[in-house]
Amino acid sequence: MMVGAGLSGRRVAQVILNMTYGGGERLVQELAVDLEDAGARSLVVCLDSIQANTAPLEARGIEITLVKRRQMALDAVALARLTVLLRKRGTQLVHAHDLASLAYAVPAGLVLGIPVLFTEHSRHYLDARLRRRLEKRLLCLGVRRLVEVSPELAGASVARDGVSPRRVAVIENGVDLTAFAGGGGELFRRECGLNEGQLLVGMVGRLEDIKGPQVLLEAFVRVAGNMPQARLVFVGDGSLRRELEAKAVARGLGGKVRFTGARPDIPQVMGGLDVLVLPSLSEGLPFALLEGMAAGRAVAASAVGRIPGIVQDGESGMLLPAGDAGALAGALAGLLADADLRQRLGRAARLVVAARYDRRHMLDAYREMYASVLSREGQGREATWK
Repeated sequence: MMVGAGLSGRRVAQVILNMTYGGGERLVQELAVDLEDAGARSLVVCLDSIQANTAPLEARGIEITLVKRRQMALDAVALARLTVLLRKRGTQLVHAHDLASLAYAVPAGLVLGIPVLFTEHSRHYLDARLRRRLEKRLLCLGVRRLVEVSPELAGASVARDGVSPRRVAVIENGVDLTAFAGGGGELFRRECGLNEGQLLVGMVGRLEDIKGPQVLLEAFVRVAGNMPQARLVFVGDGSLRRELEAKAVARGLGGKVRFTGARPDIPQVMGGLDVLVLPSLSEGLPFALLEGMAAGRAVAASAVGRIPGIVQDGESGMLLPAGDAGALAGALAGLLADADLRQRLGRAARLVVAARYDRRHMLDAYREMYASVLSREGQGREATWK
């Protein structure tokens, strides 16, 4: 029997703040399209803005709707709009992808009598804020399942946030291996102005403090002085972009550092890098890590979140203390000086992702969960997502 066979004709809504280029937004796209493939009907609801990362949804004719909320604790008008929209579309299950969206999905689900799921992609917004943890604990009383993208996040939800372990499930992220198998990075390298013999270090992600782009820039300053062939590219956007651009110029790196903004052609980006860096201060299970490894790139990453459970230091990548620009500079210098090391780490990295983080496994686990929640008979069945 096909996984999630009970989904045909079902109507599922994904609720998220916006559709920028991020992990949560990526998962929303993947789930909405896969539900359509399973015969269900998908609806994507954004609370703040839709933005531009919607082409895969539009290509499938999936409805994307904005419920414009005002910046307040809870916008009753936006909640009413969401509730009416879900009722009109005949929604049978709501899946929220951030805590703010959950604050709207839970009361809407209660009013309509439909189940709510919540996938948590990271917890940096929780760890320093008791109020947020209490809010999450209360809201999770109204969800059928809290899905964590890593065992580490699941453990923290139970131990730190007080969520019942019976509500918590783990479904780790996965990527399309075939999309990252063909290289194809030469066009991106030319776009970045690389000449023969030059080496490209890259970060793919939001340019925000929690992602550590300032740490990478500082590390690259130390590397570039001794390695004139090194270049750096930031692929992504965020509130730090102008500050980082100004710092790069001020440190004499204006011709060696590029900022491309957010872009959809990530397989080509990964294929064009020599080294992928994830300098994050906090993480769940980043798609960018899996994508870089699937592309066979050498990875240097902070030892935070799920990353140490995926990257074996010195075998399938390099692990570094978060926020340590000196340690990162040393790792980059070693990787850029040793092509054989980069190739060895890249080959091992792709094998890790191929064995454990295939997108189909992730999507099948969500299909099974959706079908189980929507089925009265699903309560006692063993599931791959537990």
